[in-house]
Amino acid sequence: MTNPAIALGVNDLSDPALYQEWGFYYFIFLAIAVAFTAIVPPFPSEVMVIASGTMAANEIFPVLLVLAVTFLGCLAGDIGLYLLFRYKLIRLLYRWKWGRNLHRKLLRISIRAGGATTWAGLLLIRWIPGGRAASMATAGMMGLGGGAMVALALLGALTWSLWMVGLGYITGTTTGLPPWASTVAGIVVGTLVGLGITVVMTRNRSRRGAQRKTATT
Repeated sequence: MTNPAIALGVNDLSDPALYQEWGFYYFIFLAIAVAFTAIVPPFPSEVMVIASGTMAANEIFPVLLVLAVTFLGCLAGDIGLYLLFRYKLIRLLYRWKWGRNLHRKLLRISIRAGGATTWAGLLLIRWIPGGRAASMATAGMMGLGGGAMVALALLGALTWSLWMVGLGYITGTTTGLPPWASTVAGIVVGTLVGLGITVVMTRNRSRRGAQRKTATT
């Protein structure tokens, strides 16, 4: 779920002085970064969230505050991305080259996620790299609405926040490593879990495809 390449600079993110200097503004930036990642998946907000969980484990600030800010940022970003695709507002970005590139990238992520078409599938693909964006973009293109959309957004934001903050908090409390090393450990674990789920989903999709081909011959 996280990109190892963005682990650069983790030592700075895990420096307690950073939070003491920024104060409450850090959490405003955290919420904005998490929301922005829904639209631009490569943006490394996951590193910030995991690092925040590590700092919470070291009692630099309350873990519930980190969870709340992450949840609100995730929910806002997910709903924004859903609306872009649900009402085709994404086309407003076509006038700029970066907007067209962004749209193509989101579509590629959605296709790579396996083309989930059920509510459970949309929730499950959030656990793979880029799956958060793929889930909400696909929900928008499907026209998912009503209670199903509300449940997907709320439960998706909650599980994503608990997972990301938990990665930092658990590694920070159990490994005995300095904050920056605990953050890196959390990133590695998250990446491996995401890749593992991707492999399982890819194999299941290939198996179903083979079964359908056999049934039609």
